[in-house]
Amino acid sequence: GIHVNAGEKLTYQYYDAGLSYDDANSEIVEDKDHIWYANVVNYLNWASPLTGESDEGGVGTLQDGWWTDVIDLMFWEGYSVHDYDIWGGDEEWHANFSLLNKGQCPIKVDDENVMKKAEGSLFYASYEMSSGGGGGGGDFHLSNNGTLSVKDKGVLDVMSYSSSFWTSGIVESSTSYFFLKGSIPTGTLEGETVYLNDGGLVDTTGIVTLLQKKEDNIIAFYNNNDPLSELSCPFAFLFGVEASADSMNCLEGWELGQVFDSGLWEGVRGNLTDGGVLRARLENIQVKDNEYLGVEAYNLKNLIIFSNERSDEFLNSFEDGKIAAKVDDRWPNNFPVSIPTLDSNVMCMFEDWKIEKYLDELKVL
Repeated sequence: GIHVNAGEKLTYQYYDAGLSYDDANSEIVEDKDHIWYANVVNYLNWASPLTGESDEGGVGTLQDGWWTDVIDLMFWEGYSVHDYDIWGGDEEWHANFSLLNKGQCPIKVDDENVMKKAEGSLFYASYEMSSGGGGGGGDFHLSNNGTLSVKDKGVLDVMSYSSSFWTSGIVESSTSYFFLKGSIPTGTLEGETVYLNDGGLVDTTGIVTLLQKKEDNIIAFYNNNDPLSELSCPFAFLFGVEASADSMNCLEGWELGQVFDSGLWEGVRGNLTDGGVLRARLENIQVKDNEYLGVEAYNLKNLIIFSNERSDEFLNSFEDGKIAAKVDDRWPNNFPVSIPTLDSNVMCMFEDWKIEKYLDELKVL
């Protein structure tokens, strides 16, 4: 959404092994008409997403629609985009979110943090955001082929639904749910009230939406704030492999979440968690029929996944050793929300470095 609405005025730090520490630790701006791509991080330390506790110690009250207001504020403060100017652009892209039956809340999970009674209560949804695909006037695509009705479905509203990670801490806690359930956006699915949550509650990767569309080639960039070496469920479940989940990721479990053959997982996991590889590629693989996710069986020509594990090979490639020395220990995948300037720029260069590393593979797709 940020790229669609502010992409022409954003400046990025591209990979340069000869870059100095001072430049790497600076917000790159070409002129007064341009904005550093990560400018929004300067406005993200204002509150805890659950309690509303500010740095000054005050406590706020979460109200219906508060997260849409936050997204609106981030667009304006971070990128000078007014809410009435936000649109979906011309290129196809999707916002993914999840639907949780209100009657099952607060939810119950097993020892692996997999939701009990997920089937029939937790659903996956997506929305085509471009102006040609809906962009506020189209229909939602639901994994159960149901019909979802919501009060607001403008581009800004749907972006807020798809990024509502904070709801996970509410729907799993009896106390939080009692006090804060009114802050969660709602809709109606087949006559029943459902909560609208971050899509990661079902699929953190975004791959499911593309499988639903039977895309021939899928390139996935996995930039979650948990190391795959510690939380592998977002991909393990797609391969039907047992793993522990957490409150924000893949609550449906490995039995409901499988779309690929389990025998492929170890090779994929090894490549994604290796800081010298950071890429898994599968060719001509059979996608399994999955009624729960709304995925039909077909042959996928190419699946390329880029991971976001810490890479000494990348960090040590800079001639100025101060860059690697000063990068936060939490980089690149353990920050709760905001990221310092240096780490933001190094993150941007990391993505560029990975693309350059495998550019020949990408060009042939």
